Amino acid sequence: MSIFRRLTARRKKPKTKESRPIDSAEATPAAAGKEPRATAPPSPPVVRPYAGTASAVPVGTFVASREDFMIDAAETQTLARAAKIMPQTTAEVVPGKLLKRDDKDRIHIKIVFYGPSLSGKTTALRWLFANVRSLAKGKIVEVSDDLGRTTFFDFVPVSASEKIVFDVFTVAGQRRHASNRIAVLRDADGIIFMPDSTPEQMNENLASIQELRIALGTDRTATLPIVVALNKRDVPNALPVDYMVSMLGLEGYPVFGTVATAGTNLLRMFQRILRDALIFKVGI
Repeated sequence: MSIFRRLTARRKKPKTKESRPIDSAEATPAAAGKEPRATAPPSPPVVRPYAGTASAVPVGTFVASREDFMIDAAETQTLARAAKIMPQTTAEVVPGKLLKRDDKDRIHIKIVFYGPSLSGKTTALRWLFANVRSLAKGKIVEVSDDLGRTTFFDFVPVSASEKIVFDVFTVAGQRRHASNRIAVLRDADGIIFMPDSTPEQMNENLASIQELRIALGTDRTATLPIVVALNKRDVPNALPVDYMVSMLGLEGYPVFGTVATAGTNLLRMFQRILRDALIFKVGI
């Protein structure tokens, strides 16, 4: 057989199918005309950085460690006793029974902003002082350090009427001022707890709420009007509201997301604590 005939015969033989990679078009039923072959399970979805809208904790962010936020319960109880914060009496929870009156026969109701350092307590009080025009206000008294942070308390009397005055305080959030801070809690008729929504401050939030509960005692914590102002909701990585409420054990309390620098929700929050304190203390 000539070389020409051998080449012709070889070309007429069917080609052996070689294995080759399958591209994405051939892998679909429409392109292949049959069910696709079983493939390995897909990789887990990529977790994207927290954008402030999901309910999950920001990925890769250190939020809290129990070793960092634990406070000395015995020392806190000692400071509470020194401040004369005693177990609540029956008369104290009866509206109108024990009222604090001044020489003008005006009833005084004490409201305390409580929370960690730099959470926005003083900023909130200043905004309320400047913007709540429906209430007559006295003078703001501030005791601050060189950095402008409260070292004892900020105080402003707010008159709701000729007969009722709200004495509004903020406390020093720095841990070294625990004795002064707890002293301000004495005779409080309502609490505004203001934690910081920044993830890095969660340890301080936990320490502050733990200290507040120990200092007040179980009975006062259960009966005193308390509202929660989750401040700094405008930071890009603000922790989700439901996470903060759960982590801090604040279920059941009125919760407001606030921005103290802009006054967001401050008026609504303030109106709520004034109303609750009036009902609790006076019965109206």
